[in-house]
Amino acid sequence: MNKTQNVHYMRFITASVLAVVILYVTVRKHVHVFENSSVLLLLVTVFPLYLAVVYRMTIGRVKYSWKVCVSVVASGLGISYWIIPAPLREQYKVIKYVFFVMEGGIILIELWIAWYIVRNLGALIRTFRAEKTNHFYFLSTYVHTIEAVFKRPVFLLRLLTTEAAALYYLTYRKKTRQLSLPYPTYSYHEKTEYFCFFLMLVHAMLIEIIAVHILVMRWSEIAAWVVTFFDVYFLLLLIADYRAITLSPVVLAPDKLHIQLGIRSFVEVEYTNIEQITREVTAKQKRKKETDAYSVTLPSFFEEEPKLEIRLKQPVEVTELFGRKKTVRKLYVTVDDIHGFYDNLLENTKRWLHMNKEIGSANPR
Repeated sequence: MNKTQNVHYMRFITASVLAVVILYVTVRKHVHVFENSSVLLLLVTVFPLYLAVVYRMTIGRVKYSWKVCVSVVASGLGISYWIIPAPLREQYKVIKYVFFVMEGGIILIELWIAWYIVRNLGALIRTFRAEKTNHFYFLSTYVHTIEAVFKRPVFLLRLLTTEAAALYYLTYRKKTRQLSLPYPTYSYHEKTEYFCFFLMLVHAMLIEIIAVHILVMRWSEIAAWVVTFFDVYFLLLLIADYRAITLSPVVLAPDKLHIQLGIRSFVEVEYTNIEQITREVTAKQKRKKETDAYSVTLPSFFEEEPKLEIRLKQPVEVTELFGRKKTVRKLYVTVDDIHGFYDNLLENTKRWLHMNKEIGSANPR
């Protein structure tokens, strides 16, 4: 996510949270005003529309999605119903039934996905085993498998990419922490501060889970458990991401470069598509403005400069969290053995360039 997108997301979150706080305080202080059914109806109608407009003016300007917009409106409806004092909710029992219908729809969709997977289970297993020999990582194997089996964009299955990867790495029991491949592999976490950074985040989240749960419990037991659920969910994602980092080194296969950054993203780059490999990377201020670059670096207490910059002839697709796609033309890479990685990558690139020249000379136009 680039800087512009971050700004729009922060604007949406800030405007939404501020509106919820103001609405909650207003309803609690002037509850007698909302005893009028017209005022209450106005609240239930206007607030979801307000969130939809804020979404369209912020996040929607970067990447608009009607599915997200509908979700925002549904969330606004739920928040409105929750803010309304209990005695006044009797006037709007219909909202409760709307949620039952929505929940039923979600269950039906989940059952449809389960049936869809079971119906194609044999093909999925066979394709997954075949793709595993070509793509090495779970993320890339999973994405290529569902694309090969279903032959069309499967939005819901692609949306489950991160959850599937998290489940895989959380339950992965193989003792070795390196891929058993006949190709050069390069870790990118051993000579960094990421392990200490990871431990700090885990400790902070554990403290936050307990503290926030106790704090929200004073106000609403249901809300406390909802917040705790999402906190635990993100904690498990963080642990799975760290395990994926330790188990997914950069691979220099005979034909292409394979990179998976935890459970966050992956990319594959053919050597014939590499235009230039340099140790002199773009300045930090310019990198922040780039929207078509992919950084293979881990966060730490002190931000370090990437070790290599790889420029591409043609853009490639990076698959990010929850199956999102991003097109990039440049890679910033940092690995533990930077010298060995640079030499092998340069050698493979030159070898493929030489092979292409030989093929071109053998087949003149």
